[in-house]
Amino acid sequence: MWAAPGTIQGSIFTCTVSGKTFSGDRVPQECANSDVRELNRDGSLRRIIARPLTQDELRARANEAKKRLEDEDKQLAQRRRDKSLLEAYASDEEIEAARAKSLESAAQAMARANQRIAGLNGERKKLDDESEFYKKRVLPDQIKRSYVSNQQQLSAEEKILNEARAETQRINELFDAQKKRFRELLAQGARPVQRNPETDILLDPRFQGK
Repeated sequence: MWAAPGTIQGSIFTCTVSGKTFSGDRVPQECANSDVRELNRDGSLRRIIARPLTQDELRARANEAKKRLEDEDKQLAQRRRDKSLLEAYASDEEIEAARAKSLESAAQAMARANQRIAGLNGERKKLDDESEFYKKRVLPDQIKRSYVSNQQQLSAEEKILNEARAETQRINELFDAQKKRFRELLAQGARPVQRNPETDILLDPRFQGK
């Protein structure tokens, strides 16, 4: 026997809206925005047809799905970082050795900048002493230019120094976070990847003098 669209032969569709019950061989129009119960002819429940979602609900569901995917991506990225951490280090001492190696370049840059700043301050002191002879006279252009040059060089060295300090802070924060996570993984039962120190050290760029 042919069934009209929206009709499942032998089923009864019913819903309750504002305290009123609507039933029929097909979904009543009054049930358009409500959950619909599909019943067998004996009154037993066959299934529940959920009401259509509103635009706000659809948007909320989409946002939940997006957040779930983002969380899964974050968890995957964290697992990869953890794996790399356990492959890179076998102990706190190795982390500290890598930290020291990474800090070398910034430390050298700070040392050079501080040395140059000290020299420029010395030159500035000489200019100040020389300028004492011109308190009541016009300062020569050469001395004026020397002041400008000194200040420009000093500013440049201070910029280098600040950048090196910022790099030092970034490196320390990175290795602090790595050490913290490394200890957390060990506490959770993880173990560093077994390595052969005699051969692996030759493959580690940290110890190749680069």
